[in-house]
Amino acid sequence: MNPSTTILLEEWMRLAHQESAAIAASEWLELNDLLDQKDRIKLLLEDYADDDYSESDQQLVGNIISLTQQNQIQLQTEIDSVSEQIQQNNKSLTTMRQVNRTYGGTDQSSFWHSYS
Repeated sequence: MNPSTTILLEEWMRLAHQESAAIAASEWLELNDLLDQKDRIKLLLEDYADDDYSESDQQLVGNIISLTQQNQIQLQTEIDSVSEQIQQNNKSLTTMRQVNRTYGGTDQSSFWHSYS
């Protein structure tokens, strides 16, 4: 057992909770920062052997995994929503271009030129 592993895992859990809030608020820069912080903790945890983790650490790891999976689902939902919005915007843009071509989109100079 190593108290350092517990401290690092508790910090990872705190960051995972903040990650959930960042995803819900669409705070993507904050999310990137949180992911960077978690990566640094992961690197630190790689220095410890399996027997350095207590039973409570292992339970904490299970909770972290569960929360991380929930965050991944939440993030995928956000990605799907944004992707759908982009598709709708592209469809609208395509329709507007077709209408513009159909009605002979003209700029100011060619419009007045036709009446000269």
